[in-house]
Amino acid sequence: AAALEKMTVSRFGLTAALLLAMLAVAHGFTAPMARALPMSLRAPGAARGRSGALLRMSALESHDARDAKLPAHAVLVARDKAISTGPPGSEAAQQAEGGAAGGEAAGQYQYYEEQPAPRGEMSMGKSSVNKMVIGAGAVAVLAGGYYGVNFYKSRQAALVNEFALSMMLYWGDEAASKDTIREYKGRIGPIINGFHKKDMFKQYAVALAADKPLSITSLRDFESNTKLLGMSAGAVSKALIECGKDLVPTPDPKDPWERQGNRPSVLGKLMWLTERVFPNPTTLAALRTRFPKSYGAEVIDVLQQTLTEQAYKDVLNANGGPENGVQPGFAELGYTQQEAEECVARLVEENRIAAEEAARIQAEKDEEDRILNIRKKAWGKEDKKKDADGDSSAPEDPPPEEREEGAHEYECTKCGYTLFVAKGREFKFYGDDFKCAGCGAGKEAFKDNSLEG
Repeated sequence: AAALEKMTVSRFGLTAALLLAMLAVAHGFTAPMARALPMSLRAPGAARGRSGALLRMSALESHDARDAKLPAHAVLVARDKAISTGPPGSEAAQQAEGGAAGGEAAGQYQYYEEQPAPRGEMSMGKSSVNKMVIGAGAVAVLAGGYYGVNFYKSRQAALVNEFALSMMLYWGDEAASKDTIREYKGRIGPIINGFHKKDMFKQYAVALAADKPLSITSLRDFESNTKLLGMSAGAVSKALIECGKDLVPTPDPKDPWERQGNRPSVLGKLMWLTERVFPNPTTLAALRTRFPKSYGAEVIDVLQQTLTEQAYKDVLNANGGPENGVQPGFAELGYTQQEAEECVARLVEENRIAAEEAARIQAEKDEEDRILNIRKKAWGKEDKKKDADGDSSAPEDPPPEEREEGAHEYECTKCGYTLFVAKGREFKFYGDDFKCAGCGAGKEAFKDNSLEG
């Protein structure tokens, strides 16, 4: 929608400029024009008038001039009253002479008096029309250039972003990625593609680091697509450094809003890919400087090791887990044989500890459920006794349940309160300071019914 709006504004500017130029040209052709009278046709002693005004002509009077069969070099004027048979003040002298020579000269030449331009009539020369046309054309060119450049930039940015998204769809598919690169090179243009090749690479690299897991597939995809784009080693280094600046524009933020523009996690993944595909020390050092100042060198190293371990852990899980031993692919991820073995041993130990912890939590949960069931039984007996005493509001007794093996049944000899305690849990629920919940009697008032059974 934004691109369409800019295109509409651009076309509107061009159309307005062209209409202005057409109006200027039309006005120039219809306006009366002034020309200077040739010196050969001017009267002696009257080369110019007092005001130096140019002789004028009217297109409507050109028919009268042609009817009079004037010479081709004669210039018509806008008034019939200006026509005379000689220069001003010499008409009477010519009539007095009346000679043949005078008559012949009068037949060959006619003299015209200079007339000032009438008020309210605007004259325009060709030079003024040309200037107006050139000015209108310049305005049209400037307007079209301004809107055209903005539209071009927006179109190229949209194509570059669309290219990166398409490459993510064909992640790991070399043939489809090759066709996609060829397609977007053609859409951007073969001549100007070199100007946007770096932008295509930058957008693709950031999208790969942000959207895809770090794996052998990502490493191979990164390397092959960079070659298909035709990026040289120097161009790759410069582009990756610019990516680092774009991902973390403020390494030392002072305000909270400055931190929102930083993406250090994506920068870490991009650095991990760069270290394994394009291990340029200059590039890696420049990327390290873009991390927030609070990270430090040790934190960055730990983050990189964690990313490598997670990538190899995914390889192990895809092959049945770390219990199956070392799997191929550790070298591409940056591990040595020893580091891969240590990683496998560490993951196996972590899995064992996690399994033991899960079993312990489950055992505690089962024990709590068992104790809760014993308490429910005790509450059932107490409710039954209340019913026997005449409490008709109590619900019906639950079906009798057998006491679990090993559990103790302590019954108060004064009030009949019964307590069920699991074997081995007497210290917690039936300690020395135990008091009857029904009558407050001490531990000596209780008897163990489980011994009688």
